[in-house]
Amino acid sequence: MPTRKQRRRKAKTFRHEFDFVTTDEEGNEVVVDAAELRVSKEKDKPKGKKPQSKGRSSRATREVAPPSWERALKRGGLMGGFLLIVMVLFLKSPLLLGGIYGLAMIPMTYWIDRFAYRNYLRKQEKS
Repeated sequence: MPTRKQRRRKAKTFRHEFDFVTTDEEGNEVVVDAAELRVSKEKDKPKGKKPQSKGRSSRATREVAPPSWERALKRGGLMGGFLLIVMVLFLKSPLLLGGIYGLAMIPMTYWIDRFAYRNYLRKQEKS
């Protein structure tokens, strides 16, 4: 069910009548039928070219840095510290359990970086 805001926005689009118009040589506005507009779009479409597939884009992939324990310590330490605070304050779990989970974040971030780097190398070999 749409919210009140969504219903108002949709109603706003139907409030105003509008037509597709063009100007002729004399500067007068001429209303164009939707069927005529559709035919002109089909004429303008280039023939012989295939539309670009939506699966793979042709843009360059971002370079992934090799994994390092220093970066894993920074990232994992921040995430682990945040997790420790959340577990102790909100979940009322013991400090030791939160510390263990917090320390586990460090090798986990290293393994995630390693996984991303290996996938990046595989994609580079294919192309």
